[in-house]
Amino acid sequence: MTVAAISNAWKAAARVPSLFCLLPSQHLIATLTGLRESAVINGRWHGTARHGASHSVLEVPDTKEIRVQSLTVYVCPYMSVSSHLRETQFSMASLALPASNPGTSSSILAPFPDSIHTWITSPISSSEMGSFYDVIRRCNKFEEAKSAAMWEFAVLDNSVPVGYMLPEHVAEIRWDNTSFHVSKSKRKIHLDPVVKPGDDVVEICRREFITLCEKNVGNLNGCFRKWLRKRSDFHPIRGLDGKLAGLVIPSPARGIFGIVTTGVHMNMFTIRNGRIHVWVSKRSQNVTYARKLDQLVAGAMDPADNMEPLVTLRREAMEEAGLLVDTATNMVTWNSTHVGKVTAESMISFYDQKDHIAGNEEGHVEPGIRYTYDLEVGPDFVPYPQEPESIDGFILKPVEEVKRDLKNAEWKPNCGLVMLDFLLRKGEVREGDDENFGLLRRGLARKLPFYNL
Repeated sequence: MTVAAISNAWKAAARVPSLFCLLPSQHLIATLTGLRESAVINGRWHGTARHGASHSVLEVPDTKEIRVQSLTVYVCPYMSVSSHLRETQFSMASLALPASNPGTSSSILAPFPDSIHTWITSPISSSEMGSFYDVIRRCNKFEEAKSAAMWEFAVLDNSVPVGYMLPEHVAEIRWDNTSFHVSKSKRKIHLDPVVKPGDDVVEICRREFITLCEKNVGNLNGCFRKWLRKRSDFHPIRGLDGKLAGLVIPSPARGIFGIVTTGVHMNMFTIRNGRIHVWVSKRSQNVTYARKLDQLVAGAMDPADNMEPLVTLRREAMEEAGLLVDTATNMVTWNSTHVGKVTAESMISFYDQKDHIAGNEEGHVEPGIRYTYDLEVGPDFVPYPQEPESIDGFILKPVEEVKRDLKNAEWKPNCGLVMLDFLLRKGEVREGDDENFGLLRRGLARKLPFYNL
């Protein structure tokens, strides 16, 4: 097996979404130390390692098979294989691409024996992978042609609708014996419970939503089932008159009722050798959009945040990265050490209809608003994830790799929009870099069907 053959396989593998590793197939077993056999079964790479007289079986999930002539190579996400290999004792030398090597990735681990002394690099640049406008398309899948058939969702005597529902969702929901009134002639769902003087309107509406979720636990792809176990995650309803401020909706129901989602994202970056490097978060397999990339800090606005983005940022930064944000000065510290100052940047809007990647929220509609912040840190600062159940890890990536990841659909869709906005603001995507450059800014500000946002 020659280095040239392996290099050809690498070039083919480079067209698979990035953040990958090469794993040995039967064709490479003869050149590797300690491995007895390997195979891919149901998308998981299985390899048998030898430790003296004993053996153990390794498994790495999310594996794809790439064939180039007579060579078979298995490709899997970087974080998957690196976490597994660190726990093994057998001899498998790693071939890592140095960050100083121009045009290569610093986060690729390619396990090969010491006898192969060469860098195997991907010749595929971000400019060869299509348009950045695909990033916008992936988060704006709601078709305007459907707007005319949407149902309004109104709450009490609020002056304007607070959501827009798909007719198929209206038809599937059991509305009987609830305070949700259905008007087919007006195509309108109206939450209008009896409210007496002195009653807590927020609590009454909250109970009505919970009752509706209970009645429909088996409907709508079972999207309410997991939420009903704890009943603790609610999303604020935007577009309310002052007297109704504070109304909330169960988080899995917001895409059914077409409620505007609001969130806050923070891009953390540093400068190394004169180039931008971005700290990104890798989502775990236990959450929606499993193993996709995300901002280091990102989260939905909580009802307790009073619709103040900086308050949300303070909470999320501490929960996800252990960063303390001073809302009076915007200064950020970690373990009492100053790391930088956060700056408010853009507001992004989009209108999406989720696909199968969203799991049991497939088909939900999401008119969304995201508030973005930037935090520049020193080149030696290393953040640590605080939520291992939802975060696989934090990775520092050169900006060229970030661009490639975006085009390869490696990012969670709305997080990809935030990163594209960052690249545009920093001049990392310029006119001439993309055939749709003139559409990018406009695509980050999709018009939403709400009058008072």
